[in-house]
Amino acid sequence: MMRLVLIALMLSVGQLQLKTTGRELSADRLLAAGLITAHHARSVPIIVENVLAIARPDETIELPWRGVMEHLPTVAPSRVRVFDDAGNAVASQVIDSDANGVPELLIFQASFSPNEKKQFVLEDAPAPKAVSRVHVMHDEPRDDVAWESDRIAFRVYGEGLKKTPDAMSSSGIDVWEKSVRTPILEKWYGKSHAGGSYHTDTGEGADFFDVGQTLGAGGTAIWGGDSLYRADNFKAYRITSDGPIRASFELRYDPWSAGDVTVSEVKKFSIDAGQNLYRQESVFTSNRPGEIIYAIGLVKRPGMKGTESKDQSWGWLSGWGPIVPKNGGHGELGTAVLLPRERITDWKETGTHYLAISRATSGQAVVHYIGAGWTASGDFPTPQSWWSYLDQFSLRLASPVRVTFGAATSPR
Repeated sequence: MMRLVLIALMLSVGQLQLKTTGRELSADRLLAAGLITAHHARSVPIIVENVLAIARPDETIELPWRGVMEHLPTVAPSRVRVFDDAGNAVASQVIDSDANGVPELLIFQASFSPNEKKQFVLEDAPAPKAVSRVHVMHDEPRDDVAWESDRIAFRVYGEGLKKTPDAMSSSGIDVWEKSVRTPILEKWYGKSHAGGSYHTDTGEGADFFDVGQTLGAGGTAIWGGDSLYRADNFKAYRITSDGPIRASFELRYDPWSAGDVTVSEVKKFSIDAGQNLYRQESVFTSNRPGEIIYAIGLVKRPGMKGTESKDQSWGWLSGWGPIVPKNGGHGELGTAVLLPRERITDWKETGTHYLAISRATSGQAVVHYIGAGWTASGDFPTPQSWWSYLDQFSLRLASPVRVTFGAATSPR
């Protein structure tokens, strides 16, 4: 009886939290316990369902911000948090990719067993600070943009590289192989600027990958007359988000000559925590109408074998082979690109690349997923494990998790 009196007193002065034995119970959990009525809550339940008969580790759940606002009208980008059904706070991130002050998405992550359903609660309250599992950065001395998840890292070269001793014209994608789950970009660049080298493994992995003037792992180029016409180094960049769940950025490539046409390209990249593949959206713009035939591909390495698949709705092209042993390089590396099966017009093998050939329309986006996996990370001991990851990733792309909002509740 005394406890009920205490609850009534707290609610009568507008307090929506009950403090017992040092623990705070938020409004949604009081509601679930039947201690307050629905009109006092500032939360909404959501159900997330894995519709596939496969596990989905580190699944990113995307909630349209407009939908969040419809169910929690008082919510704001600085005041939204997610709980699981055990009452534990879940790391989340508000995405405003065009920086106009109006978010597009609220995202968070969970892992699912085959066909599993889970319940979460969205609450109008500040989210706790989360440890970031992704990062994107611009390195001023080299004019690189580099990005990483807790699994793997990549980089691409800017125009400023031409002013350094490593001057090079390349739009290819570099791979930095990681054997740790912690961030490495700042540390490895710092090591390099202090006179060390990120090409030597000191227990975290290293840059063992040779890009040079190639596509590297997932670069794009115009394809014509059995030749690749590559862009130069990126001309401008913009970082649009930096964790804790997703890091994203944009690159602009100035027009270049591709046979009898001139083409420019804008690329958008995003990488999520727990993933070896990142999303890349390319918009090619041509000086004349009509289809643009382009290639996306993988540079060959000694001993590397190329494999392709159209078994799923997202087809993939993969290379697997040993790391070049210079500087202590060790283990084997898988690289891959994924794109919608219906957009793959051909596979090509040249003396230097494995390629997927596709078509784009000037000014319209085409989407790919690109990535790599290293045996020394412990995640991919065999090429078959890498191919299985690509197959399952393709299935997950084709069948997103199903999200259902509960009824909105808010204080009167």
